[in-house]
Amino acid sequence: MRRALIVAHRWSSLILGLVLVVECTTGVVLLYHAEIFRAQHSAFYQHTDTAPVISTEQAVELVRASDPAFDIGWVGTDGGIIAVGDKAYASAYSIDPGTGRINERVDLVEGPLGWLVNLHDCAFGCLSSPGAVPALHETVPLLDLTWSALILGVLGLLLVVLAVTGAIIWWPSLKRWKHGFRVRRRKGRFARDFDLHNVIGIISVPFLLMWGVTGAAIEMPFVEKAWLATTGGDTELAPAQDIYTPRPSAEGSRQISVTEATDSALRAKPGRLAYLMLPTPATPYYVASVAGDYAPYGERAFYSGDVSVYVNAADATDTKVVDKSHDRPLANTFYDKVFEPAHFGWLVNDWWRIVWAILGLSPLALMVTGLSTWFFKRRTRRNANAAKAKQRQPAIDRDA
Repeated sequence: MRRALIVAHRWSSLILGLVLVVECTTGVVLLYHAEIFRAQHSAFYQHTDTAPVISTEQAVELVRASDPAFDIGWVGTDGGIIAVGDKAYASAYSIDPGTGRINERVDLVEGPLGWLVNLHDCAFGCLSSPGAVPALHETVPLLDLTWSALILGVLGLLLVVLAVTGAIIWWPSLKRWKHGFRVRRRKGRFARDFDLHNVIGIISVPFLLMWGVTGAAIEMPFVEKAWLATTGGDTELAPAQDIYTPRPSAEGSRQISVTEATDSALRAKPGRLAYLMLPTPATPYYVASVAGDYAPYGERAFYSGDVSVYVNAADATDTKVVDKSHDRPLANTFYDKVFEPAHFGWLVNDWWRIVWAILGLSPLALMVTGLSTWFFKRRTRRNANAAKAKQRQPAIDRDA
């Protein structure tokens, strides 16, 4: 069994390890997506440190008046400015609330960051982002998945396999427990890299499992169900955020304003309004994303809320709060409020995310140390075979 695990661990990492390393390493960069985006667009985030002279509702009207063709879909706050975005979440205007002036309009998915997001999140299957490959957005025959989702899901499962098999292979006996964490620096390159591979691997196993399970589950829902079934969760729990039917209103009823919808949402769920989605003919209600005291998405740019509040566009008293920490099994709450947000590092500040970044580079370190020991063993075996061949050659010559 141990030999079989070693073979599975070695060859799966050799065949797909490089792709997995690229996926994990780009994820390290995207841990600081919000900070990088804000640094790149400093003019977008210009604001005065004075009392606001404009509300979010006035900001929406200001953008609508200055650019009538802009298809407004949401309004929110980030980094001290008011952001008014389009329905495709592809671009946004920023307004300085202290002066009431529009700063600029930026594309949210373009540039090098957009390319990295398309690589890491979509495997180049997001058609609206740079580097998109349309073929990867096609559906896989017999599967309800796109090719990009299949690629990312398989990589997530591969990471789980590598983490589990690596931990089992590493596991020492109780008497030799301390040997599992040693690094023999004076015993040659092979011993040093072999020990480094083991130590780095076992320390990073919890994060690798988290990234593997959640990464695969984002693309393959059955993985999330399998995890919930294993941890005692409810695998049949309906997505509550998809179930909302506003009360019927009288024909010709006035649509409530952005301010009224915001006030209603924050009465239903006190906290910080991250953004507010505006009503459409197909969805006659506002959707407020609110960050409470514990905000697992709090470090995300623009979309940092974790509780959804639905507000009837014609009746501010008709609301529905969807909080995944209520009326659910603990395993479901843990997955939605801790496990999945931990994938992106949004539940900790930029300093704590350094831990995520270091462990996110562990697949790269494991690839380097793993290849080093593999090449060393191959060269040693090749030299030994060559030496045996030379020893046999004189005997063959004498027989001739």
